[in-house]
Formats: sequence, C-alpha cells, structure tokens
Amino acid sequence: MDYNEEKFREHIKAVVEASQANTEDSLEERPLTLAELKELAISMGMTEESWNSLQAQAYEHLKASDDHLKARNFTEAIAEAEKATAINPYIKNSNAILARSYMMLWLQTHDNAHRDKAEFHARQELKVDPRDQIAVNVLSTIDKKRRVLESDSNSKKRIFLVVGIVALVVIVLFLILSNRSAKAEEEQNAQIEEQIHNDEYNRIKDQLIVAEENVYSKWDLVQVAIDQRNSMIPDLFAAISISTKDTEALQESINELQSEIKSAEGERKFTLENDLNAKIQELKKIASENGEADNIKTLMVQIEGSENRIAYEKKNYNEAVKSYNILVKQNKDQFPAYETKPYFSGN
Repeated sequence: MDYNEEKFREHIKAVVEASQANTEDSLEERPLTLAELKELAISMGMTEESWNSLQAQAYEHLKASDDHLKARNFTEAIAEAEKATAINPYIKNSNAILARSYMMLWLQTHDNAHRDKAEFHARQELKVDPRDQIAVNVLSTIDKKRRVLESDSNSKKRIFLVVGIVALVVIVLFLILSNRSAKAEEEQNAQIEEQIHNDEYNRIKDQLIVAEENVYSKWDLVQVAIDQRNSMIPDLFAAISISTKDTEALQESINELQSEIKSAEGERKFTLENDLNAKIQELKKIASENGEADNIKTLMVQIEGSENRIAYEKKNYNEAVKSYNILVKQNKDQFPAYETKPYFSGN
C-alpha cells in the first residue's frame, strides 16, 4: 500500500481538533493515542524508519520554536511549534511554547486574538501538567495586563465624565452668578475652585494607580524570564563530568538563594537575585571547564538567550519604576501613602 504523508497529516489534524473538542473519553469519540497513530500510519504504508524520522522532525521543529521564542521571533516560534504538533499532537511542552509565544505577540500587537490563543494553549498545557510554570505565568500575566488595561480605560471614562460635569456646572453657575451679588459670586467661585481641585486630585490618583499596575506587570515579565533561566540550572549541574566539594557547595548555595528569593520583597529580593546571578556565572565557568563540549555549548546558548531576555525585561521594569517614582515624588504631599519603588540594579 502506498503511504500518503499529506493524507496522514490531515488525519492527525482531525485527531487534534477532536481531542480539543471532546470533554469525555468514550470508545466511540476518544482521540487516538500516539501509539494508535503510529499503528494507523504503518497500516497506511509508512515504514518504522519513516515513522521515527517523522517524530525526529517534530522534535526539531519544537526545538526551533523554542530557539525562536528565546530570540523574540514570536511569529516564527508559533509556526515551528504548529509544525511540530502537526506531526505529533502529543509532543511535550508544545502547548507551553505556543502559549508563551502568543502571549508575547499579544503584548506587542495588543490583538485580543493572540491573547485568546495564549490562554487556550496555556489551559491545554495545564490539563496535561497542572504545575507547568510557564502556563501558570502566562495566565497570570494576561490577567494582570487585562486589569491594567481595564483600569486605564475606566480612568479615561471617568476623566471624560468629570470634564462633562465640570462644564455643565460652570454653565449653571454662570447663569446663577449673573443675578447675584458680589459676595454670592465669590462663594460660587470658591466652589468651582474646590471642584477643579477635586478633579485634579482624582486624575492624579488614577495616574498613580495605572503606573503602579504597570510596574507590577513589568516585574511579572522579569520573573518569567528569570524562571526560564533557572529551569536550566539542574541541566548545567548534570553536564559537569566531575562532582567535587566545590560543586556540591555551589549547588547548595544556589538552592538556598532560590529558596530565600521566594519569600523576599523589594530591594532584598533584588539583592538576592544579583547574588544568584553571580553564583550561576560561577557554575557556567565550572561547567565550561569540566563538561562535554557539545552539551555545554547548547546549554550556554540557551542560558545566554535567557539572560539577554532577563536584561531586556529588567530595562522595561526600571523604566516603568522611573515613571511611577516621578509621579510619586511630584505628588507626595497629596498622596503620602504611595512610596517610591526600588530599581533592579546589577546584571
């Protein structure tokens, strides 16, 4: 029997759509497993060697997708991940990569279709692995960003409403004051000034709220990048060909720092992050000197990509903090409850 790869790919596509649509597993409607897909492909004329080659292609596409994601080529990352799932709908981490790629694309384009796809793939990943940190971070970032956008929209609506009310009040007051004495006119003017003061107070408060939420959102993106870098630390230790007291002590030190960072806040958290980064640089040096060249080279490329991403997100975070801190300092007398936030210093 002749094997038709295009026909088989179309069948896999139908399997993926069915697995996403069905909520209950029944004998009649459940999607095929990967083993059953393999059996079907072989029955359609595919050889065992061709099947293995096709699966290898899927992993190559997924790796290319991850590399594009780290390089911030989000459209290409999505295309490569979809090629991987077109071959193997059950390939590990594909939904997490798709969710992350679509989220980053949404943050650039503000296209809600990208946001919806990011949420969809994140939830698909959590069905398989409820603790997947990438999927959890994607949903958290989207939720916080959505609240910031909604707050900004509501603030603008309030400002327009206040301006309309002020204009109406001014007109009414003008008609009243034209028939009153000088004393009554002074009293009404005082009321107008108070109203304008209140409007200005509310406007500034709205700006502070939006600026603070933007800081939180930018920090979430820094944390996502740091978590991605930290996820590769165990692989770096595993790549070291020898284990010494120094490497064991370094691993213990890194674990302690990661544990402290989870409960730390403010400048203390940033200081610990810088300490952790210094330890990771030590680990990279040891791994370069005592690991297999091919494995170390690949890991170094991936870690350096994550570190570049961390630096980029830190820069965006510090810019958001700068805008927020300027607002706080300019309006400290009116809003003493708002405090300036620390910058993320160091590498």
